[in-house]
Amino acid sequence: MNKSQLIKKISKELNLDTTKTKELIECILDSIVEMLIENKRVEMRNFGVLKLKKLKGAFIKNPKNGVEMFVGERYTVRFKPSKKLIEMINEEDKV
Repeated sequence: MNKSQLIKKISKELNLDTTKTKELIECILDSIVEMLIENKRVEMRNFGVLKLKKLKGAFIKNPKNGVEMFVGERYTVRFKPSKKLIEMINEEDKV
């Protein structure tokens, strides 16, 4: 599912205008990004937790040409699903 599909689904379920729904989704996503930039964790009950993790610098090798290069320290976002989310996923009959 991409962002436009999510907007359509929510606007249909809640009987909202798609432009208002788009503004709402973008506001929520912007708020999450702001909290992550401030190095705060974002906890959504029954869904999971988003938080920053600092990665150390490392030498990596390009598998195509074998050239080594250094990638400096950087941040990435980690997601830890809630127990409830994991239970809900595992209850579904997967094919």
